[in-house]
Amino acid sequence: MNTYPHLSASFAIGGHRLANRIVMPPLVVFNAGTDGAMTPAVLEHYRESAGPGMVVVEATVVSPEGRLSPKQLGVFEDRHVEGLATLAGIIHASGAFASLQIHHAGSNTTMANTFGQTLVAPSAVANKAGEVPRSLEEAEIQRIIGCFADAARRAREAGFDAVEAHGAHGYLISQFLSPLTNHRADRWGGSLSNRARFLRQILARIREENGDRLVVYCRLGVADANPDGLSLDEGIQVAKWLEADGVPLLNVSHGIGREKRAATVDSWSDLMDLGIAVKRSVGIPVIGVGEIVDPADAERLIAEGLVDLVAVGRGTLADPQWARKSLEGRVGEIVPCRHCTVCQHFGHAEKCPARRGAKVGA
Repeated sequence: MNTYPHLSASFAIGGHRLANRIVMPPLVVFNAGTDGAMTPAVLEHYRESAGPGMVVVEATVVSPEGRLSPKQLGVFEDRHVEGLATLAGIIHASGAFASLQIHHAGSNTTMANTFGQTLVAPSAVANKAGEVPRSLEEAEIQRIIGCFADAARRAREAGFDAVEAHGAHGYLISQFLSPLTNHRADRWGGSLSNRARFLRQILARIREENGDRLVVYCRLGVADANPDGLSLDEGIQVAKWLEADGVPLLNVSHGIGREKRAATVDSWSDLMDLGIAVKRSVGIPVIGVGEIVDPADAERLIAEGLVDLVAVGRGTLADPQWARKSLEGRVGEIVPCRHCTVCQHFGHAEKCPARRGAKVGA
């Protein structure tokens, strides 16, 4: 008997069929070379995490001034294609649908991370480190849109099935969407439709240049923590616009800052509740994420139609075989996430208490 029939069911996306409803989300581990190149450590991170029906490769930067870390994976030059192709092959060998998240940090980084390059953003609003970015001019906006399109082309050449434009977590696309960081008075700012223009044009440009050879979708941050920022109602409106534009899938998360809310009887987590809200408002598939470490919870989310796919982040970091053990009914063998306030895995996997001294292999 299949313990989790809904979680293990296949799912169709853009002419592809996912083997199951589990998604490995883009878990940035900052193990690339300082030139953005692929490394054995990055390849091993994905090789050991076989099992999900869909794997979204960590935030991969589209232009050097948009780096989130000096050791962030890159897709800003053609020389990156070879390493990315090796990674795509590893993901496909596991039976998974391979997606590459393409990313630009905007002002949500530091000049130390960009090797001294000036930070750019929609408006000259100081970041958390107190660094003030330069407001982007029209020609620069068009250049960055082109960088996203070029990155998508490289992802396709490397053999990826999809690209996910990172429009969440306070990075550049989020900065355009949010009135907290977008103070522009031109066609890129002001009204919500203007603030959403940057994201919509990125996705449209990628689709125009790749046709049906690449699934093009978005990780959408639908609400900022600050009530003066992007509201959930606005985020849902953006989701509806993307659906109307032909975007086939949404990976829902938060925008600038993550609002921590007390759990209620009807809630799952602050993040998963955002995905559920979007799912109720659009007709396209939605990936939900947020504190899911028990496969029974993932099963219920799908069985009740609350989301279509469930991303399991910390559970996969704690035990790379989370998906395989869940689907094979070996739940008792899962090494559980310890729910550290600050995840110890990112950049320092050896500090993860779940992994220390635990056998997490198949």
